[in-house]
Amino acid sequence: MPDEKFGSKEGRLIYLRPADEKELGRVVAARGGYKSVPHLLREYLSRSLIPRIREGRCFPGRLLAETTGRASSGASGKSPTGGKSPAGDSAGNQSRTKLQLRLESWAPVEAATKALTGALRRLEERRAREGGAGALPFCRCGEAEVVRAAAREIATWSRGGPPELFSQESASDWLGPRLESPNVEDPNRETPSQREPGREPPYQVLPILPGRERGGKPVQYYITESAKKRLKSKGAQLGQTGSDLARRATRMLTRRVEEAPAEALRHITEDSSLYREPREGETSGFQVYLAVKTKRRAERAVARLRRGPGGRPDQKSFLQAAARLAIEAPDEEMRPPLPGARDWPETND
Repeated sequence: MPDEKFGSKEGRLIYLRPADEKELGRVVAARGGYKSVPHLLREYLSRSLIPRIREGRCFPGRLLAETTGRASSGASGKSPTGGKSPAGDSAGNQSRTKLQLRLESWAPVEAATKALTGALRRLEERRAREGGAGALPFCRCGEAEVVRAAAREIATWSRGGPPELFSQESASDWLGPRLESPNVEDPNRETPSQREPGREPPYQVLPILPGRERGGKPVQYYITESAKKRLKSKGAQLGQTGSDLARRATRMLTRRVEEAPAEALRHITEDSSLYREPREGETSGFQVYLAVKTKRRAERAVARLRRGPGGRPDQKSFLQAAARLAIEAPDEEMRPPLPGARDWPETND
């Protein structure tokens, strides 16, 4: 997917493994609030991978083994140590796809590369003193390796693997035992049998139901016109749509009912100037498509509250309260969930 126009943002050309880029596209297609693959990578780098690198919560040898060597070297065909890649320019480029990634500043990525390079140097020095299985040829980690590591983590999770791959002790279950070799085989060989039991690929797009033009089930949020404008405006500021925020807030409120029903009931039963009653003969409000599973969970949440004391909310008031939550919640809570997060959008399964 082409990147959006970002004015003064500085771009870099990054080469990714085709299988990883394909998985990133599927994650974007899952309607998790990301407009493009570059948008997904920007958010994941700034909110997940770079903070973990900065805090020392990544395995540098494992990360480097998966992002350098023949399958992942840079566009020039050179290895991170400055020599010629064994694959050469033509062979290497045939096995990669290129992506233009724009960031407000590449300084955090550069700082991450320095942290990883320093960690790798310390690891090699310790092995030289103490010994250990598997040699780790020292090389510097560049910006492209950090971006490819983000892509690999997202892609592995999308194929059913663990989130935050390079922070997991169990990464060898997905990457194989040769974690310290920069020329490790391409691990894009994961099969459905390697997924966690009962877990479907998170990228699955909502199936289109019979007689409908799109997936999911439509629901109506009866809110005022000014509330709609605020919802859409907030979505645009966060790189999403008003519908994305409404879906996310609906999942948040459903979970709140499941975990703290009294608190959720207070929110649902509060009056608000953002709400309106359906007009006579009106059949639609602010229409949003929800995954079938999300809609059923919301209906069960309403039924649970109606069985308890303190009020008898209906589906209309629940959805109105979800829309208000989307508008009033802090921006950070309404940003798109990162791949592997607890509130990643549900499918119809």
